[in-house]
Amino acid sequence: MTRRVAIFVDGENLSAIHARAILSIGAAAGSPDVVRVYMNAACNSEWHAAAGFRLIHSGIGKNAADLLLSIEAMELAMSQAFSSVVIASSDGDFTHLATRLRERGLCVIGVGEDKAPKAFRGACTR
Repeated sequence: MTRRVAIFVDGENLSAIHARAILSIGAAAGSPDVVRVYMNAACNSEWHAAAGFRLIHSGIGKNAADLLLSIEAMELAMSQAFSSVVIASSDGDFTHLATRLRERGLCVIGVGEDKAPKAFRGACTR
């Protein structure tokens, strides 16, 4: 049985130059069946052209992308059989999401830049 992986990218916090690396990390954990990037789609971004990613328009407003990413990650974790979740962001606000997903038995892979807070790194499985 193939291990299913969901990839969630904070497109407002992480540049699309990391797109290939994110996909590679997800593929190393299993089959990346859900690959989404969350951001205000009205903004000009290289994420629009990133192959393999479904861009989810989060609208405008403080933390709109973070909130939608968190809601959809929990929804998928509770309703479908995924073994791993990749959270791609350098934002410490995802610490609670990573912790909760691990409590549900998922492997949580954090992908971010050097500026990612220790709390977020520690909340991820790896």
